[in-house]
Amino acid sequence: MTPGSTSIFVITVGFASSLLLGSSSAFHINPISPSRQRRCSAYASTSSSAENQSQDMDDINARLTKLGLELPPAGAPKANYQLLHRDGDLLYLSGHLPMKADGTLVVGACAPKEIADASDSFLTTEQGYEAAQHCALNLLSTLQSYLVSQGSDLSNVSKVIKLFGIVRSHSDFTEQHLVMNGASDVIGEVLGKEVGGSHARSAIGTNTLPLGIAVEVEMIAKIK
Repeated sequence: MTPGSTSIFVITVGFASSLLLGSSSAFHINPISPSRQRRCSAYASTSSSAENQSQDMDDINARLTKLGLELPPAGAPKANYQLLHRDGDLLYLSGHLPMKADGTLVVGACAPKEIADASDSFLTTEQGYEAAQHCALNLLSTLQSYLVSQGSDLSNVSKVIKLFGIVRSHSDFTEQHLVMNGASDVIGEVLGKEVGGSHARSAIGTNTLPLGIAVEVEMIAKIK
């Protein structure tokens, strides 16, 4: 061993063989090769990473429980497209619907309060906000399903980059941005402010959406 160098040793206890051979030493020291040192270091790093990832996912589950929320089962595309497309470390999620845990959809158009209160055909801003929350939970469910298939989970999301929301609207409705807060708030609260709560966002209104739904939300996310 050269001066200033660092080595790792394996100490093998050999009392029986030492006694048989008449050796004066009962210990034999073997230096570990550099390649084995690297394997040991890599194993320790992997174990530490897996432990931290598990703790992060525990935090996410704890936030869901505290909010009284639950991720629904991952859905399936409603036409000829994929729910998620990966390009490097970026995940592009197609528009997700306001599907509840029981499989029903939030339908209807958002309208000013005086119009919504007078007709069951329209939704208030608050009801639209709840619909956007369901969209966000379905987005998170798709993310989780994909990441689990890759041996990971939601703790591997490093940043939600952007949300794009489309709100089915009465011609006089102008609070699409407040409806979309439902999606932004859920994602920020579940994933944490730094990961989920500092995204860019667009919100627009339209006179109709597929299946009569109230809101549709897309996402772009970055993974570690």
